Amino acid sequence: MLDPAIALHADILLYPLHHDLSPDLTKLDELLVAHGKPVKALLATHYFGLAKDFTELKLWCDTHRIAFIEDCSHTLFTETFQAPGTGVLGRFVAASPYKFFACADGGLLYSPDPRPLDTVTTKSAGVIQELRGLKRTLEKYRSTGPTAADIGLIDTQLAELGTQPLVAGRELSTAYARPSPQYSAAESGTASLFGSRCIVKLSSICDNGKRRRGNYQHWADAVAELPNCHALFPDLPENSFPYMFPLHIAFPYPHFYRLKHLGVPVWRWDEMAVSDCAVAHNYRLHLLHLPCHQALTKIQMQWMITVLAKTLRLPWRSER
Repeated sequence: MLDPAIALHADILLYPLHHDLSPDLTKLDELLVAHGKPVKALLATHYFGLAKDFTELKLWCDTHRIAFIEDCSHTLFTETFQAPGTGVLGRFVAASPYKFFACADGGLLYSPDPRPLDTVTTKSAGVIQELRGLKRTLEKYRSTGPTAADIGLIDTQLAELGTQPLVAGRELSTAYARPSPQYSAAESGTASLFGSRCIVKLSSICDNGKRRRGNYQHWADAVAELPNCHALFPDLPENSFPYMFPLHIAFPYPHFYRLKHLGVPVWRWDEMAVSDCAVAHNYRLHLLHLPCHQALTKIQMQWMITVLAKTLRLPWRSER
């Protein structure tokens, strides 16, 4: 989200969050006063697919004549379906539908009032891009996960890891005076692939949501009694469409290290922008993002939960 603002040579202010990832309005007031310049827009995120009540934040923005932008990149927000409680307050909404479907790409810029977007045009992707997207989609369907036999190997694999020295990662900080290498201004005006839009339209929202909620709840139940961790949001709101299951772990080193070496598909915000927010600083390494998507099988869920449980119950050597 920072790259487009950097490309426009805009000043960027990072505001603090509470532990539930909601904006700290008191700190926002202090930040606005300290900045001393007019602010054009504020972006707030519905993290992990769980809708936040931004009513008070929207009023704050209106009071200060700041355009409120809803970041729905973690929520199910498409041209035909919007997760309850999302995309209703923002002057603009930015979404990433592809994160909820087995498609190669897909971004969405939306406004409840269509007039601000009347002049925005996009170009269609070429045939080569469509074929590459189809190839990536087929590869996703063909990918195989762990089997029932792999569950019986976890103890042996953990024992082998325990005999190896822990290799600490190196902290790297890069200052960007221009957009990061992952950003392409030329691609910002390209429409989503036709194949991706077809997958979104033909997928069952109801079935996908039910399976995602089931997998999320499976995680919540499994970690409730585990040591060295706690679910960030143990209670899943009704009719929500979770993106990931956020789990806070006490000792990312070595537990995250071991999970990655065992092949668990787990993510973190390693590449988070540096700020003074204590929550962001902590969550960067301590908050795991575990998959709960609709394509997960019972065996895959059982394997991931077993690996996680056995790993978190192991003693830790050191923490940084």
